Amino acid sequence: MNNTNLIEFNKMYLDIITPVNIASNEKLNTTDYIYDSKNQVAYFLNPLLWHKFIYTKKLFPAYMDFINDKTKPRKILYKWLIEQGYNIEDIKEVVKYKLIAHENIDKISKDSLNDIILQTKLIDGSAYIPGSTLKGLIRTAILYDLLQKNPHLKQRLWQSLERAINGNKSYDEIKRVENNLNRLLTAEIEGTGKREYTKYDKKNTKSEYYNFMQGIKLSDAMAKTEHNNLVLLKKIDLAVKDNYIKENSLSVYRECIEPKTRFYFDMQIEKRFTQKLNINSAEDILIMIQTFFDASNELLSSAFGKDYGFLFNDTNLGNTYIGGGTGFLTKTLVAYLAPTKMRAKEFISRYLNMKFKQRVNRGIRDTKIAPRTLKATKYNGKLTLLGIAKIGKV
Repeated sequence: MNNTNLIEFNKMYLDIITPVNIASNEKLNTTDYIYDSKNQVAYFLNPLLWHKFIYTKKLFPAYMDFINDKTKPRKILYKWLIEQGYNIEDIKEVVKYKLIAHENIDKISKDSLNDIILQTKLIDGSAYIPGSTLKGLIRTAILYDLLQKNPHLKQRLWQSLERAINGNKSYDEIKRVENNLNRLLTAEIEGTGKREYTKYDKKNTKSEYYNFMQGIKLSDAMAKTEHNNLVLLKKIDLAVKDNYIKENSLSVYRECIEPKTRFYFDMQIEKRFTQKLNINSAEDILIMIQTFFDASNELLSSAFGKDYGFLFNDTNLGNTYIGGGTGFLTKTLVAYLAPTKMRAKEFISRYLNMKFKQRVNRGIRDTKIAPRTLKATKYNGKLTLLGIAKIGKV
């Protein structure tokens, strides 16, 4: 078998179908940006140039009073700037970039956007999707596929989880069981075959078993576009309360990649690691991604389809969920261990009631409908799900 047969190189694309946020480690509060509510534009400041402006204009004492004023829990930087006799034009050299903010509430304007979760970006400010994010969603899809093909393993894992929750254990204890199940599942899969050593392997390899994801290598995904493809959107929870669905507009904003943005990335498949999982090509992985996506949508639509069925129209254009705000079901396999959809919904309901115990004590509880919330936003005036994308081969 030559190297061409051993390793497959693929050029892949990822299309953004609905707004996507791949969160960076940065979160801005209302003193970190300026928001012009009249024009619904947020201005993001260069910290060094902003502080230079403050010192140059002799505004430092007033600025510190503003920052340290405990009588104002919500500090609006734009309002403070106007009070000092300056406007946006005066600080245009300080602005790193600006974005349109889509208001997702029924007010005409608002003086701030509260906290903003930023998108991962390159040094030039353009959005990208880390290879680790892509690898995570592919890993989940592969594990889901293997569970469906191994009903005995699936049943054993489900029984362990069900015993834990039926034993009235705390959420932390349930979470430990869940984490242990994830480790057990991975260990079982990685133990499906011995590593095939070659002359290129190190002699002192610690593990005698192969890591099934070791054979799938992914680059970061980059967009070939010169324009800014980001927008500020507010997360909306379509929440279950007292067994009916209520729309809750949350205060968190996300810096999102706009729909119709295409990213490109490389995927390398090393078949000596993946063949035991019946993965011999990119097409095999794409089938697994689609299958898990379909299962997620089936469970979500069973809870929300009656009232929000129109939101699932966009899923016909995609094959995966990606990024923040896409919900519990898109990132964990716990719900898919259950032997029936009804038992899965019952388990999720109890699991999430444990997780949000303080809210349950205030009367927010669901015992019939699960999952608890559908994650959405408004883009161009239209209610839409977050994080739908399509991965394909170029």
